[in-house]
Amino acid sequence: MRTTGYGMHPENIADLLAAAGDAAIVLTYAEDRAFAGVSLNHFASVNSTRLDWQGVEVLERSDEFDGDGLREMVRRYGGEGELVVVFWGNHAVPSVALEAEVAAAHAEVVVGSCYECWLYFTDGHVLIEFQDGEGFVAARVPN
Repeated sequence: MRTTGYGMHPENIADLLAAAGDAAIVLTYAEDRAFAGVSLNHFASVNSTRLDWQGVEVLERSDEFDGDGLREMVRRYGGEGELVVVFWGNHAVPSVALEAEVAAAHAEVVVGSCYECWLYFTDGHVLIEFQDGEGFVAARVPN
């Protein structure tokens, strides 16, 4: 298994880890790849980091790109106690799993940690993409 480069810079999400405390689970490389396999990997990409929304069920698009916008989307698509996996645009930053309520409570810290990230809702099979300055897109993960 190749692990070089994964999770070498957790300091980039130190504020989120501090805010969420024990509620945040830093994923191993194997866990990251397993969750990516059932979420991100089901989408084609455009320009290497943006997802291609053609042919998938887009649930919502939002021009907001702040914590309040993410909080509202997490509350809309996350069930009580549902696990949300946050993938960062930089693979050197480890992915994190949080309950939806924790992700909503710390939405400002999530969007403040990066220029792009994806949140995968494990029960509802919804993926939210965040691109700083562009907003959010929520879609069903295709089979």
